[in-house]
Amino acid sequence: MITSGIAADKQKQKQSLAWIREQSLDPDCIESLANHDPDIAPHIIEL
Repeated sequence: MITSGIAADKQKQKQSLAWIREQSLDPDCIESLANHDPDIAPHIIEL
C-alpha cells in the first residue's frame, strides 16, 4: 500500500491499491503483476 511520489489524487491512488490488494487475496487470483516491475521475468500463466 505504498503510493508513488507523484499523483493527481492520492486518495484515488490508495483506493486503486486497495482494490488490487483485495483482488490478489481472492483464491481464484493466480498472480498479481505490476507491469513496471523490472524484476518480473516474462512467463506463461496457465489456467
